[in-house]
Amino acid sequence: MDYYCKCKNCQYCDPSERSGYKWYCEWYRSYEDPDEVRECKNYKER
Repeated sequence: MDYYCKCKNCQYCDPSERSGYKWYCEWYRSYEDPDEVRECKNYKER
């Protein structure tokens, strides 16, 4: 099963910690574009 998400609504994404326009993802420990739609199996809605 595929999971598609936008990081903006994910509880793992922290908008207060950012690099330019990218938000920090606590799960992947990387900066992700909050507007990009991607496959993510760890998505949890806020």
